[in-house]
Amino acid sequence: MHRMSASENPSATLAHHLQDSTHISFGVLTSGFTYCWLNLEGSVFNGREPDENRYDSHRWDSRSARLSFAPNRNWAMQVSYGFLRSPEAQEPNADIRRATASVQYNRPFDRGNWASSIIWGRNHVSAPSGAHNLNGYTFESTVNFLDRNYLSTRLELVDKDELLRANDRALLGIADDHSSFRIGAYTTGFARDLWKTDKLSLAVGSDLTFYSKPTILDPIYGQRPVSWKLFFRVRPGKMEMKPTRGTRMPNRQPQQ
Repeated sequence: MHRMSASENPSATLAHHLQDSTHISFGVLTSGFTYCWLNLEGSVFNGREPDENRYDSHRWDSRSARLSFAPNRNWAMQVSYGFLRSPEAQEPNADIRRATASVQYNRPFDRGNWASSIIWGRNHVSAPSGAHNLNGYTFESTVNFLDRNYLSTRLELVDKDELLRANDRALLGIADDHSSFRIGAYTTGFARDLWKTDKLSLAVGSDLTFYSKPTILDPIYGQRPVSWKLFFRVRPGKMEMKPTRGTRMPNRQPQQ
């Protein structure tokens, strides 16, 4: 939902723990440098995901860096790397090194807009029990046409190592607590604005998702899992940047 290419899909990607930043962090210091089309950023922060005590303070023991490149209004690319010290409260001795890369394309046209993204992310998990890698690959695209209509798709392949409970592993005869499985999710959806003004819009939408998985998971998830949902979306109107007198707008900015 934070990308134009995912604006009409209310579900988070299966790979959001591999491709996105930490969910919430109380304590972040970021600095950056911009030159023409290039932007370099670095951060130090608290890598632990918070519990119900949201304002507990922790050390700024994690760090990250990102290099982004936006050559024109339609294209934006980035690579990033982060070290997260003990992000999961349930596994306090496991650290994560996360690398991501993405390419985004956005193009407005008469009475519509087309936005697409290709995203890769990897978690290298280091724990006392050993180290392993998890990869996630995502392609998503949304086309807005004739003002009020939206056609969207999302295709994912992601490694998941937290699918099974202890009794599930016992049923399948799996001894490893963090067995990894390659899961696929393939979504197509449509939405339409029922009411739209400059300040607010109301839409109804629906999407259908087919999943792929190893056959060993059939006793838990079935042979051909499918999901369908109907949703309503309320959204404020688009913001516009208006230059003040004497200010010249940059002519090489990515279309977000």
